[in-house]
Amino acid sequence: MPNDKVFLKLKGKIVKLWLIAIALFVLVLAAGCAGQNHQTSPAESAQNTGKNDGQSQQNSVSPTTPATPSARAATPAQKTETAPAAAPAPKTGAASESTPELTVDAAIKLMDEARDRNYKLLQKGGPCDDFNYINDEDGGYAFICAELNSKEKIQKYLEEAFTSPIADTIIGQLNLRKVDNKLAFSPLDWGSMYDWSGIKVTKTTKDGNKVTFLFKVGLLDASAETKTIEITFKYIDKSGWRVDTKPQHFL
Repeated sequence: MPNDKVFLKLKGKIVKLWLIAIALFVLVLAAGCAGQNHQTSPAESAQNTGKNDGQSQQNSVSPTTPATPSARAATPAQKTETAPAAAPAPKTGAASESTPELTVDAAIKLMDEARDRNYKLLQKGGPCDDFNYINDEDGGYAFICAELNSKEKIQKYLEEAFTSPIADTIIGQLNLRKVDNKLAFSPLDWGSMYDWSGIKVTKTTKDGNKVTFLFKVGLLDASAETKTIEITFKYIDKSGWRVDTKPQHFL
């Protein structure tokens, strides 16, 4: 009996050892499988990553294809920016940058000169002193001064004080004609009732290359009220300021 007990104890220990061995084997086997799974998973992840990167690259490339039209569409805008700006249209009637100022004293001096030339031409035929009035059936005539013996010379004489349209108006009043192969005209009696010695400016208006003055002028008759005369001056390129009002308004 004691031997049987000893045998049973030994048998039990052997069984335990086998169980422990089997358990260790299972643990070792499990550990080995886990190691294989751990080694293969990075590769698989790398493959997955590569696939994902490939897909992401494909995805990142594919949207750029329709972007080309928009880039081409931007081309006209770029051309528009580089295109030269159109020059501004000149303003009609605007004064040139070189237009000088017309002072009151210069305006009065020019007006006096214009009035004097108009008077001498219509009454005496110009600035000469050899005036000779001749009566005839047509109402009489006189000869234009020798230095103004053509319409072109008369035009130039007047345009040194008046604008061209005003000069044309004055020439139209001369009734020019040829008598004995000389240039004759019908004299007109011009006179003034204004006292120009006390002239004053009450208002000045500028409009491009024109300036208009309102002059207050007394009359030779001291009992009469003063009059307001409006005279316009125009700047002519390469010539200067000229009177642009008919002389009968300021005689």
